[in-house]
This record gives sequence, structure tokens and C-alpha cells, in this order.
Amino acid sequence: MEIDKMYYKRFPTVLRDALLDGRVAFPKSLRVQYEDKQVYRGVRYNQKKTYIDKTDFYSHVERNNPSIPYDPTQITSYGCSCFMDLEEMHMITKFPTKNKAIAKGIIRQQYGPCDISEGNSHVNIFLYVDVDISKEFEVIEKCEKNGLN
Repeated sequence: MEIDKMYYKRFPTVLRDALLDGRVAFPKSLRVQYEDKQVYRGVRYNQKKTYIDKTDFYSHVERNNPSIPYDPTQITSYGCSCFMDLEEMHMITKFPTKNKAIAKGIIRQQYGPCDISEGNSHVNIFLYVDVDISKEFEVIEKCEKNGLN
């Protein structure tokens, strides 16, 4: 799909700049129009943080956390990773874990385009700059190590 460069301005600065200078490109499989999808995502959750907020949906690049390696030349580093199948998420991510919980919610095309992996239920959504999808999500599983049952 051909995307106009003006479209890139709808994304957070780190993604917009990477797209404009050619460090990354959207995959050909990117879906700008799609039906609402129920997905699962790992979110930060512990005794001090018992709520979901916008930061739970930042990409690895936006978080810039040195303890989580990422490749700034890979478009997946700029997406918000989710799964459509809860059991698959359990197998691949080992969530819930200490300081993490699993949240269930809905992604919609007005929040940003998505890329659905072939052969599994993994979804990367590339959120538009001023979108906060946290209100669409609720915690469904917590780890007992979080000190919360």
C-alpha cells in the first residue's frame, strides 16, 4: 500500500522521524482500515501502579528502556505489541509476571494502522500521536508476585 508522507505526521515524533528519514518503512501488510479487534497486552502492574495508562501502550523506542533491547531499524520496535489469542500470548510472553499483568481491550482503526502477523495472532498497532487507548483496556490477569490478588 502506498502511503502519502503527510500521513506520517499523524504518528509520535520517534516513528514519524524514522519513517521520514527512511530508517524504517511500514510493511506491505499494514492495515489502515480494519474491523475492531479484541486483543491482549502486557501492562505494568504492581502495588504502586494498579491502573492502566497511556504509557502502557508506548513502543520500545518511545520507552527507551536500556534493559529492553530493541532495533531502531525495525518497524516492530515502533509498534504497540498485542495478541488476539490469550493462550498464545501466555505461551510466547510468559505473562503475567512480576510487575506485569495482562489487559484485554479493543483496538480500532481510528487509533492507528495495524499489522497482523501471518501464522499467529500477534498484532502491532502503530498508534497515532494523540491517541490514548488505555480506557479501552482492563486488567484480566495479575501475577501473585505483584502483591495483589
